[in-house]
Amino acid sequence: MLPAEYREALFTDNEAGAFWLTAYNGCLVAYLPHIWEEITERLNSIPLPSLKLFHFKAKFVGLGQELVPDIQGRVLIPQSLMREVGLQKDVMLVGLNSNFQIWDQNSFDDLVQEDVSDELANAGVSIAL
Repeated sequence: MLPAEYREALFTDNEAGAFWLTAYNGCLVAYLPHIWEEITERLNSIPLPSLKLFHFKAKFVGLGQELVPDIQGRVLIPQSLMREVGLQKDVMLVGLNSNFQIWDQNSFDDLVQEDVSDELANAGVSIAL
């Protein structure tokens, strides 16, 4: 079941409350329809992609599914997506501004925070703690 704040955001963005769900880097990532459309348009505009990018598109776009929550905010996650990221019984929902991720709880717990200060600095991002 999606938390109320996610459901509200989905219904604000579109009448049906629909979103697109796909697999990426070991988790499921949900996108609002207009963002999903932008992403797929950009990917499809790349002429003659490498075999590596071709395979990425096959999984990322090919596994993408539009989902619509029921009145109680429940969605049925397709087996193909669950299998791709190894979702089991317990999951972790992680909100990231314009999208959210769904992780298998054990996979999320196993994530290690590494020092990314150089990458952040190169991207011009400064986080004051």
